Order: sequence, then C-alpha cells, then structure tokens
Amino acid sequence: MPTAFITGANRGLGLEFTKQYAADGWRVIAACRDPGNADALNATDGVIQVEAMDVDDEASVTALAEKFKGEAIDLLINNAGIY
Repeated sequence: MPTAFITGANRGLGLEFTKQYAADGWRVIAACRDPGNADALNATDGVIQVEAMDVDDEASVTALAEKFKGEAIDLLINNAGIY
C-alpha cells in the first residue's frame, strides 16, 4: 500500500486530498496543527494516521520527521502554509 504524507490536512484542499487518496486505497499520514479539533479529518474513512505538526514550528516538524524516519513516503503534498 503506498503512503502519502499531507500537511494542512484538516480543511480545504488538504482535507480533500486526504479523502481522495484514502478512498483510492492509500495509507495517508495527515498532518495538521490541532488534530483534536480536526473533526472532518478525524471522521474521514480509510487508513489515515492523523498527526500534530505546525510547519511554522521547527521542533514540531523535526519531531514528526523523527517519528517517520526510515519509513517510505511515496508522495508528499505540502499543502500547509504560514500566514
């Protein structure tokens, strides 16, 4: 099963990418700042692993990179942005 890593996955395009890839049978690592408040993301069907990450926080990015170190990521959709 291929794996997609999607940032900014809790709403908008990131959420839609998550839904579409999960529906196509991908494992999705869905990153957002506050997984506890990502109701639509948490309700999405499929093999989805919701993770906390803020792209504006270097420690947050580094921690998640370490967590998945050594795992194959087939597709990165870096959808998150900084205001």
